[in-house]
Amino acid sequence: MSASAVRRDPREWVEDMGWHRRMFDQSYFRWMPEDPMSLALTWTKGRVLYETPRHLRFLDEQFVALRTYAAGIEHAMVPFLDDAQERCSKDAWRSGLELVGLTSDDVSLLRFYAPAQQAPHKEVRRALRGWPLQNPFSRIWELRQMRAMYAAAENLLEDTFCDLAVELAPKHGWQNLSQVTLYNNFASGLQQRVDWQREERGEPGDPRRRPAQSYPAL
Repeated sequence: MSASAVRRDPREWVEDMGWHRRMFDQSYFRWMPEDPMSLALTWTKGRVLYETPRHLRFLDEQFVALRTYAAGIEHAMVPFLDDAQERCSKDAWRSGLELVGLTSDDVSLLRFYAPAQQAPHKEVRRALRGWPLQNPFSRIWELRQMRAMYAAAENLLEDTFCDLAVELAPKHGWQNLSQVTLYNNFASGLQQRVDWQREERGEPGDPRRRPAQSYPAL
């Protein structure tokens, strides 16, 4: 790739981002349903059978650990967002955000939670390895694909957590189960967590639970 192709003017970034999605049939970084499953098993140290309140606590701990680790991918987007907003016109900024599937509210949340000092994140390096274009929108887009893969793994752990909570509740009670979780220390909070998961992801066997990479419309 030529140097001129790498050093594109900020006024051309939005056009290049549209080209990026068309050229790569949406994204350069691709993941398969097996990838989130592999990540989830990595965080649970290979465990697949869960039967006790102690297992419920373990799932909750690993869910939080996985989400905390994956947040570093989100944090890495912030410098690219700052660069794009600073160097693009307001119209180009809005168009660029639309192409990468973000809103101004999303950007505000990313900035709010990002630490002032960021350590290098190996999955960020993985997502951008060999990527020559300096267009920040393209980099944000590829990081979003990596983050979505981790989000799919988080969903798998959350599904398992909620399924186990429902299975254990008749014997142990929601209040007792809530005491073994990290943050849902009241029965109502744990039940709301399960209700939300059921609404978003359904019961075991629901097709919404199958991990799949997806993209917002162009």
